[in-house]
Amino acid sequence: MSGGPGAMALRPVAAAEHPALLALNNRHAAAVNALTPEAFAAQCAGALLALAAWEGERLLGFLLAFGPETPERGPNHAWMRARHPEAAYVDRVVVDAAAQGQGLGRRLYAALAALPGVAALGCEVNLDPPNPQSMAFHRRLGFRPVGQATDPRNGKRVEYLLCSAARFLRSPGESPLSGAARLNTSQSQPSGTAFPPGRSPQHPA
Repeated sequence: MSGGPGAMALRPVAAAEHPALLALNNRHAAAVNALTPEAFAAQCAGALLALAAWEGERLLGFLLAFGPETPERGPNHAWMRARHPEAAYVDRVVVDAAAQGQGLGRRLYAALAALPGVAALGCEVNLDPPNPQSMAFHRRLGFRPVGQATDPRNGKRVEYLLCSAARFLRSPGESPLSGAARLNTSQSQPSGTAFPPGRSPQHPA
C-alpha cells in the first residue's frame, strides 16, 4: 500500500483527514454537492467504503460508497438500493484536478469492486445540467443506464448507471489497494427520500 517518496497509496479514511477531504469535496461542489463538516462525517461513518488516495501528504482523491444494507442515505442511494440490491452505491468520487487522467478513478472503483459480497457498482450522472465527461468515463468502464429520475430537492435530472464488479478485477490475485480517468462524481447527497422509478447519476468526470 505504500512505497517510496512520491508513491501513491490508497487507505481507509481517518477522522483526522476529514477536513482535507471535505475541502476537496467542496471545491468540486458543482459536480458532487457541497457538504457541511457534520454531514461529511456522517457520510463517512455510514459508508461501506471510505477510501482516500494520497501521495505522501498530498491528497489526490477519495471515494465514499454505501452498501445495500446501509440505511437510505439520500434519494439516489434509495433508488439504487430498492432496484439493484446487488450493487454497492458510489455516493461520490472526487479526484483533484492535478491527479486526473492518471487512472485514479478506476483504481478507487476497483477497490470497491474487490470487497466481499459486492457484485456490481451503481452510481448516477447528471443529465440536466449535463455532465458529458463523467458519462463518457463511465461508459468506457462498462457502466450501462438502468433508469432516470429528477431529484425533488434541487431539480437535477440524473441517469442511474450499473456495472458488474468483475469488470474491475483484472486477475483473481490483484488487490487494487496495493497498486495505482478523469472523474469527480457525486452520486449522493445528504439524506432524503427515494425518487420515483427512473434513472440518474451525477459525477464530475
